[in-house]
Order: sequence, then C-alpha cells, then structure tokens
Amino acid sequence: MAKRFYTVLVLPDATSTPRKFHISKSILTTVSALAAVAILALAFFLYQYVNVNVRLLELKQLRLEAGDRSFLAERVGQLEGELTRLRDLDRRLRAAVGLETAPVDPAPTAQGGAETVSRTALLDALKQRTGRLVEWVNRDLSTLGEEINSRERSLRELKAFVEEKASVLAATPTILPVKGLITAGYGYRKSPFTGQRELHEGLDIAAPYGTPIVAAADGIVTFAGPLAGYGNTVFLHHGHGFATFYGHCSSYRVREAQRVRRGEVIAFVGTTGRTTGPHVHYEVHVNGIISNPMKYAVDTSGTRFAGDAETEKEGSS
Repeated sequence: MAKRFYTVLVLPDATSTPRKFHISKSILTTVSALAAVAILALAFFLYQYVNVNVRLLELKQLRLEAGDRSFLAERVGQLEGELTRLRDLDRRLRAAVGLETAPVDPAPTAQGGAETVSRTALLDALKQRTGRLVEWVNRDLSTLGEEINSRERSLRELKAFVEEKASVLAATPTILPVKGLITAGYGYRKSPFTGQRELHEGLDIAAPYGTPIVAAADGIVTFAGPLAGYGNTVFLHHGHGFATFYGHCSSYRVREAQRVRRGEVIAFVGTTGRTTGPHVHYEVHVNGIISNPMKYAVDTSGTRFAGDAETEKEGSS
C-alpha cells in the first residue's frame, strides 16, 4: 500500500538530534494549492484595486478640466485603454482563482442620425472643437464611470474570495497542541483501565506536567472547565466546520468567548480526570464528527509515536 505521509528529517547541525516531520500528502497538496491561489489572487487584487482608485481620481480631475478640449480628447482615449487592460486583468484573475467571469455591460450601440453618440464622435468633436461638446463629454464620462464601478464591484468580490480562502487556512488545525510522545493514536486500542478494545477518539500526547498547551488554529473558546473523566478541558470553535478539544489539563488560561490565535497558550498539561500520567487528550471535530487529528497536522515537529501507536496511526490514516 502506498505511503500516505511524507517523512522529512531536519538536521540543524552535526551534533543535533534529527527532527522528524510527518506530513500528509493530501493536506500538503491542499494547503500548498490554497496558499498559492491566495497569494496570486491577493497580488492581482492589490494591483487592480490601486488602479481603480487612481482612475476614479483622474475622472474627477477630467470633469474639473472640461474646458481644455484637447486635454480631454487625450485623457479619454487613455482611460479607455486603461479600462480595456483592467477588464483583461479582471478576467484573467477570476479565471485563475476559479470564479465565474464577471458580466460586462456593453456600451449602448450607436444608432440614428444627428443624435448618434459614440466615443469616436466624441473624440472628433473634441479635436475639431465642433458639435455639442458638453453633452458628449458628460455622456462619455458617465459611461467610463459606470465601467469603473462595474470593475470595482468585481474586485470586491475577488477580495471576499481571497479572504474566505485565508479564513479556511486559519481555521484548519495544522499544528499539534504540545510536543511530546504520542502514547495513543486515533482509532481502536486496548483500554489501559478495562483492558477491553475501545475506540480512542483522539491523540494522547504525553509531556511533562505543566507543559504549555497551544491552540491548533485560530478560534473562539466555547468551553473551559471540568468535564467528567476528561478533567479540566478547553473546547475551541474555529469556523468552517472545525473544532478542537483539549483534555486532562492541569489548568487553563482562557475563558469562554475569548478569541485565540494558532500557537497561543490556552492551558497546561496535567493529570486531571481519568489518566495514568500527565498528557493532553487532543481531538479534532469536523462538522460535528470526530476525525483523526493527523489528517490535518502539517507541523508535527517535536512529537513521535510510542510503541504500537505508530501502527495504530498507519491503520487509521
């Protein structure tokens, strides 16, 4: 059976102990893809957003300088070229991040005789100083303004899309709460109390008493207090269906409704509840269903499996 994890060894120097990283192939691929899309989308968005605001300022300046006909003729042509490039960038950016191409409202088709309005006629009138100049200028500038507003709406949608992707990454529990020895993995095991086969719904990570326990992802504390056999516990809601649970804490330093960041200390390793030694019981819930935490852990530095826990991990991955 093909391996589902990459194993990376890091050797800081010739005398240091190697550090082992276990990285799930599926999680590494997903995180890399989301990060690449978010960076690409954000770069394009910032460029276009600045462009739109500059063009809006230029349009306002054009209206103030409407008396200079030759200047208007030149600037209107330049703005049309800029908007053409902006439309192209917008289309390519939306395609890159997988969004549907924004509809473009075409300018009214020029029809009729003496009252025909077109951008070519506008430029001719400006250059030759003939025709109903004020009416032509107002209509053309209004059209350009509407086009810029349309592009701005599209960019706002792109911004929301990028922020959503960034939010998903922040909510994913990609680190483990402590560095230590994983004495029991997710899956079926022999109970240390009854000797019977039972489903272990998380990871038991042994560490010295009082070791800081950190949040696995950004989130909000929904519960902090004693909970039956789990002793002192902390429950975090991360959004996008993710939640994490930390049990057997000696104490905790957060309160309900408090916001925490990934890596922030929320509690300390202890022996409260039913335990055989100091450790943290760590669970990951996805849409209300308990899942294997190792499916989402990208950074497992400083942790290793003990005894047959390694076999347990492979069997449940």
